[in-house]
Amino acid sequence: MESSLVDLVFRSDKRKNLLLLLENGSKNIDDIKNELDVTATSILPQIKKLIDSDLIVQEDKMYSLTLLGEFIVKKVKPLISALDVVEQNSAYWTGHDLNAIPRNLLERISELEGCVLIEPDLNHIYEPAQEIIDNMGNSKRVATFASYFNPSYLPLYVELGRKEVELSLNFTQSVWDHLSSEHYDMIKEVMEMENVSLYVSREGTKPTEITITDKIMLLGLFDKNGKFDQQFVMSGKPRALRWGQELYDYFKTLSKQVNKI
Repeated sequence: MESSLVDLVFRSDKRKNLLLLLENGSKNIDDIKNELDVTATSILPQIKKLIDSDLIVQEDKMYSLTLLGEFIVKKVKPLISALDVVEQNSAYWTGHDLNAIPRNLLERISELEGCVLIEPDLNHIYEPAQEIIDNMGNSKRVATFASYFNPSYLPLYVELGRKEVELSLNFTQSVWDHLSSEHYDMIKEVMEMENVSLYVSREGTKPTEITITDKIMLLGLFDKNGKFDQQFVMSGKPRALRWGQELYDYFKTLSKQVNKI
């Protein structure tokens, strides 16, 4: 029976999408056709299969979930959402080290909806992607954790600080050592700004970068060989922003604030 229900839900996009649609309330056949962009001929056989399996019921020309249907949808919806997130950028998720993400957040990967892949511009290989710069530059709040060094970010941090953006920066010890010794003047200026907080995180398995603003969530991971390939996923969806903030806050708990060089 379990295998039959799995097949019923997952082996047809029409059935899966119909169950998800009915989670929002009862629909008549015209509603279903319009919202799923299907014909009556194609959807009616799928409706019959769901009725026969006691997942939906028809009353007065309206279709709705049964109690069993509500239970099934509640359980499979996070899985469907997680699969959608991974499938949208499958090469990224399968090619990078997910151990940098705490298990409780990895289990909620479905919240990273709307992610797009940001890849390096071969003509500006050592510079942050323009999408990243634009989104950070137009934000009122920026929190960044970084475990790699990119000197192109430093002028941006200074600019953001001067614009009185609420800025929280967190670096691994090795990155901090390099910044504070090789770029002393800029780091000192940033550190003296009242709207800027600086943290140093102990070494370990970390993302390459996690940046949260009031507009976007940006996540970078090392590849499975431990190398930085300048690929990121970015989303502006509210759930993704909250997920990213939790990830940033997690690494903040593993860090100490620094007030002087």
